[in-house]
Amino acid sequence: MARVSLPITLIVGSEEALVRQAVEQARHAARDREGADPDRRTVSAAADDAAAALAEALGPTLFDEPALVTITDADQIDDVLWRILDAAMADPPPGVSLVVTHPGGVKGKKYLTALRGAGAQEVSCAAIKKGRQTEDFLVAEVRRRGRKATPGAIHALYEAIGHDIALLIGAIAQLCSDVEEGPIDEQAVARYFVGVADVQGYRVSDAVWDRRPVDALRDLRWMAESSGRAGVGPSVTATLATGLRALVRVQGLPPNMSEADALRETGIRFDWQLRNARNRAKRWRPDRLAAATVALAELDVAVKGGLRKGDSRDVDQKLHDMESYVVRTASRSEG
Repeated sequence: MARVSLPITLIVGSEEALVRQAVEQARHAARDREGADPDRRTVSAAADDAAAALAEALGPTLFDEPALVTITDADQIDDVLWRILDAAMADPPPGVSLVVTHPGGVKGKKYLTALRGAGAQEVSCAAIKKGRQTEDFLVAEVRRRGRKATPGAIHALYEAIGHDIALLIGAIAQLCSDVEEGPIDEQAVARYFVGVADVQGYRVSDAVWDRRPVDALRDLRWMAESSGRAGVGPSVTATLATGLRALVRVQGLPPNMSEADALRETGIRFDWQLRNARNRAKRWRPDRLAAATVALAELDVAVKGGLRKGDSRDVDQKLHDMESYVVRTASRSEG
């Protein structure tokens, strides 16, 4: 009888958006292979209990459902963890697919070499440099979706959004979905993105609900300077509310609901937006979202002038209120 191999995806590089995309593609491949959406289990090789956590993640479940086991921080793999991983490759657990993410560099190189020797499918997620390299990546991303875009459209999109790979990938997905015929041109990009303050607001919103307080504060201050401090408030609270509503909607969904059913149930327009919301929702308890909702309602009142006569606040006070909200909310402890 032929030996059954353990499906392994080796993701090497530090570009977070590409890493998330590669993990998601590995999940889709596991689903196609096993005929069901896999249970996702994540183990950090840097954790003190990494070996025990990996042994548990690789173990069978009550109903033998398929599993996608992701080992992060693979540059921290030690000999103890490797022995467990090596045993799994020698005797693959049924229905298990493995993803290993390594930030790049030479640390842990011998284990990367061993994984490659075991037949791992490698995906490069090296950091993308600003400028030409990013535009080349956008061209390839459009081509990957079976579409074409003019050079002017690629440049206009990069100018409108900036060097935010996750947002650029989402923008490409939206354009490829909405522009039905012909190559995507500058007019299409302008229609969706150029000069739209909401694009900058969504950068702030994404950082808050991803729990990246430093990025949220940086993007808010950049937006205030580039778009005009006086008009920032309503745009930011509106996009924050959009992101919050998506989180609340997906938290109430059954975990095994298909993407198509979830899109219909939530009213979320694009599949990539649904996946982002589902991933973010895992970081939030319902009571924490409730607290964020109350605080956001108070912020919205403050930036629009207050409820009572005399409540009006000046531009600097409003900006301070927004900065306090995004940092406080994005910094809430896990769970």
